[in-house]
Amino acid sequence: MVDASDGTDVSTAEFTSELVKLLVQVAWADHDVAPAEAEALLAFARRRGLSTEEQSLLQDMLAGRAPLVPPNLGLLKPRRTEVLRAVKELFLSDVALADEEEELLTQIAGLLD
Repeated sequence: MVDASDGTDVSTAEFTSELVKLLVQVAWADHDVAPAEAEALLAFARRRGLSTEEQSLLQDMLAGRAPLVPPNLGLLKPRRTEVLRAVKELFLSDVALADEEEELLTQIAGLLD
């Protein structure tokens, strides 16, 4: 059984899946997913080896055709720095940092403490 309390037994695939779920939430924070954000997130998912099925779901969520799936923050918490870096990279792909995105970054950092 996987013990996510310290993050040592969480597989890379599980971590990536949960991180992508969080990043989709972040992309929608300003109520719109910019094409650059969608491309950056899809490229990130491919680079990190997200399954074809999960990539398809990701595309649907980014296009607003599927409900957003909440991430398991408990699996992300042990790798807080990596998560916050990925969130910042996604924000930068949109060029303009919306007030909602800045607020969301602060909230995510607090949740991962």
